Amino acid sequence: MKTRLASLTIACLTAAAPVGVAAQTQVATGFNPHNPFGSAASLLWQRIQQQCGPLKFPVIVGIASRPSTRDAFTTDQGNNIMQQIRAAFSNIPGVAMAPWLDLDPIKGIVDTGVLDSPLAGDNKEVLSKLQIEIRASGQKVGAAARFNLSAHGWNGYETCTPSLDPFTVSQEFIGEEYSSTDAIFEKVASQVWESSVDTSNPLTLSVRMLSGLPVTAGWQEFFADKMRRALSKQNAEERETRIRAARHVTLVMAHDPAVDETARWDGMVTVDPRPTGYRLSISMNRKNTTPISEDGMVTLDELPTMQQWAALGPSSGRRSIAVPRLGETPLRINASLAGGRALQEFPFSVPAESYVEIDIPTASVRGPVPALPLDVLGPNKAPLRTIHIANPSRPNLRRYRVPAGDYTIRVASPGPARHDFQLRARAVDTNGMLAPEAPGRLLRRYQDWFASVVEDPRTGRRTCFAYTSAIEAGPRNWREQAPFILLQAQSHGTGEIQHLIEDKRFYKPGAPFEAVINEGGTMRPLNAVPPAEKNRNHIRPEKEGSEGRPIIDMDAVAGYNRGTTLEINGTTPDGRPAHVIYSLQGYRAAVNAMSIECGRRDLANALVWK
Repeated sequence: MKTRLASLTIACLTAAAPVGVAAQTQVATGFNPHNPFGSAASLLWQRIQQQCGPLKFPVIVGIASRPSTRDAFTTDQGNNIMQQIRAAFSNIPGVAMAPWLDLDPIKGIVDTGVLDSPLAGDNKEVLSKLQIEIRASGQKVGAAARFNLSAHGWNGYETCTPSLDPFTVSQEFIGEEYSSTDAIFEKVASQVWESSVDTSNPLTLSVRMLSGLPVTAGWQEFFADKMRRALSKQNAEERETRIRAARHVTLVMAHDPAVDETARWDGMVTVDPRPTGYRLSISMNRKNTTPISEDGMVTLDELPTMQQWAALGPSSGRRSIAVPRLGETPLRINASLAGGRALQEFPFSVPAESYVEIDIPTASVRGPVPALPLDVLGPNKAPLRTIHIANPSRPNLRRYRVPAGDYTIRVASPGPARHDFQLRARAVDTNGMLAPEAPGRLLRRYQDWFASVVEDPRTGRRTCFAYTSAIEAGPRNWREQAPFILLQAQSHGTGEIQHLIEDKRFYKPGAPFEAVINEGGTMRPLNAVPPAEKNRNHIRPEKEGSEGRPIIDMDAVAGYNRGTTLEINGTTPDGRPAHVIYSLQGYRAAVNAMSIECGRRDLANALVWK
C-alpha cells in the first residue's frame, strides 16, 4: 500500500498585509487560546479530512525547519513557531512525521540528481507522494500576532485548499525576546524623527509605573538619558545622509507654550514589573500624527537600582523613611560598608504572611571577602531565623517566613576593608512560592520555559541553560522556592549535558519516589530516583552507562517532546505526600535556543529532533 504525504511548510512567516475586517472572525469552535497551534492544527486537519479525502493512513507529515521570518518575527521566534506546529501535527492520531528535519532542501535538490543516489534512500519516492502542503503566515499585532493556516493540494489534490480564519496567538507562544533599553528607545527615536516637521520639535518624557507606585528620580533620569542618546544618534545619522531639510528633535523638561503644537511630542514610558524583568511600553503623541509606540521586555539589571530605598542612619526613625514594600520583582540597591564595625540597615514591609528572600550576589561584591554578615531583624530588633538550605555558591542568600509587618535588613562589615555590594530583596505570599532566578542573562521566554546564558569574560566560553519552574507543587508551605528543571550545556567541546529535575533534600530518604511524563493521558515512567550518594543532592533522569556508572538518559529527556507535563510524587521529610508538576510547553524551543546559543547543535538533534 502506497503512503500519501501531507507536508507542513512554514516557508514564509512574513509580515502579511493587514487582515480585512471580514476576516477578523475567530476560527471555528474548538480553538483554544491556551493551545493555539495545537487546536488550530486539529481544526485544519478536520477540514483536510473532509475536503481532501479519502486519506490512507498513516499520513506522513513533513515540515520546514528554518522558516524565513524577515519582518514579522525574528528567526528564533519563527523557529519556535515552527516547532510548535510540527509538534501539534505529530500528536494527531494517524499522522507520522516525514523522515526529514527540513523539507525545503529536499524539494530544492529534486532536479539535481542527488536524490537518485543509493545513499538517498527512499526520499525521492516519498517526495513524489506529496499530497498536501500546509502554509502558515503571521502578522504582529501589538504584543500578540494573528496567524493564517491553510492547506494546498499537490499531485491530484490541486482542488483541495481548506483554510482557517485568522486566529490570535499571545506573545508567550511566539517566544518573548529580552531586549535592551537602548534598542527600544532607538526604535522610538527613529520613528519620531521620521514623523517630525522640518523645524524644531520639542519632546517631553514622563515615566509611570503600571502599578501606580511612585517612580524613583533615578529611573526618571535614566529614561531621559536613553531618549537623549537615541535622538542624538538620529541627529548624527541625518547630518551624514543630508537627504532632508534640517530638523531637530530635542528632549525638554516642559513645553514652551509659544511653540506650534503640531511640532510638540508628548512621550510616556510605562514600566510594568514582572518576576523576570520589566515590560517597557513607550508611546509618543503629537497633534494630527499617528501615535508611535514600542514595547519590549528587559531584564532586571537593565534598569537602575532603587535609590529611594534609603538606609537607616544612626538617628533615623521609621517615620522619616519611606519603607518600600517587597514583591516578586526584586528591589535592588547599591550600597557599601566602610569596614571595621560598620553597619547598613534597610527597612522593608510585607502586606501578608510571606516568604522573603534576601541576597547579595557574590559577583556584585567589591572587597576581599565575598560573604557578608547578613540578617533580617524583626519588630523587636532580634535577628530572625533563616529557613533556606545553605547553598555554597550563594553564601549571602537568606530566606525567611514572616507575618505581615515591617522589618529591617542588616548588613555588617566582615573586616577592616571597604566592601561595595548590591543588595536584592523580594517576597511572595506563602500561598505561592518564589520563582527561581535566572541562571545568568535571560535570553528568551517560550511559554513556560526560559533560555539564558553565562559568558566567562576571560575565555569567552559560554554556559547555556534551558529551565522551567513548577506550575504546581504541594503540600502548602512545603518549601519557599518553586522546584525547577534545569538543563545546562557548555559551548566548548561535546561534554555531557547536565539535567536536574529536583532536589532530594526536600524528600524523605528511602520513601517511594516516582517521576512520570504525561503523554496525552498516558503516563510514561521516567527513570529518576534520589541518588544514594551523600554528596549528590539533585535528582536526574539516568540510566546505567557502559562502565556501570549512572549517566543522563538522553532518550528519556528527548521523550519530553511527546509529553505535556512531567509529574513527580514523593514524601516530604515530615511524612506528608508531596507532588510537583512541570509544564513541558516550550521545552522544545528553549532547548533549541540553548543549543544554538552555545553552538551545540548536537544537543538539539538529540533532544528536540530525535
